[in-house]
Formats: sequence, structure tokens, C-alpha cells
Amino acid sequence: MTIANEIGHFAMRHSGARSRNDTQTTAGRLGLEAKKEESEARRFAAMFLAPNDLLSSTDTVEEIVDRFGLSFEAAMIRKGEFDAFQRRASGQRRELPSVVVDYLKAAQKRGMRLRTDLD
Repeated sequence: MTIANEIGHFAMRHSGARSRNDTQTTAGRLGLEAKKEESEARRFAAMFLAPNDLLSSTDTVEEIVDRFGLSFEAAMIRKGEFDAFQRRASGQRRELPSVVVDYLKAAQKRGMRLRTDLD
């Protein structure tokens, strides 16, 4: 994962060296751009190590861990990316979490106008 992550930085032409010195705080050494680049590189690494054509919609995170030798965190990232890819390819929208739907329905009852359909 680490090597694939670094390949991702190179492939996406991320600029600058990122200090990984333990004496510095994460917030101090990583600006917003660096955090974005690190997220992109992690996602690239997970996709590089577990490509779409080797995954199926029925794969679980645990199966991805076992088959590709990824960490649980990397497999979770990959599962999320793959599920999103599948939804976009089929034109489906991601469902809102039930707590969000409940909150929006309560707000709607109080007279708030919503720009989304909750049905």
C-alpha cells in the first residue's frame, strides 16, 4: 500500500515533499492541499492494488482484505470507491442515511422547504 501510495503521488504529479517528522503536528505539517493529495494517493493505491475488473458488487471488505492483501482501512476505501463507481455507472443515487432523512422530514414538518425528494 505504501509503495502504491507513492506511485499515486508520482502518477498524479503531486508537487513538493511532505515532511513525515514525528516532532511536527499533523495539522502543522499538512495543509489542505497536502491532505487532498494524500487522500487522492490513498484512493489511487487502493484502486491500483484492487482494480475494478477484479471486484464484484457482492465483495465484502473482509473478502477484499483476504483476496488482495490490503489493510482493513485500504479495503474500506476500495469498497467505498467501487460501490460509488457501480452506482454512477448504473445511474443510481446514493441513499441518504436514515438519521439525515429523519432530520429533513422533521424540518419539512416545521415548514422548511427542501430541494430534495424524501420519498
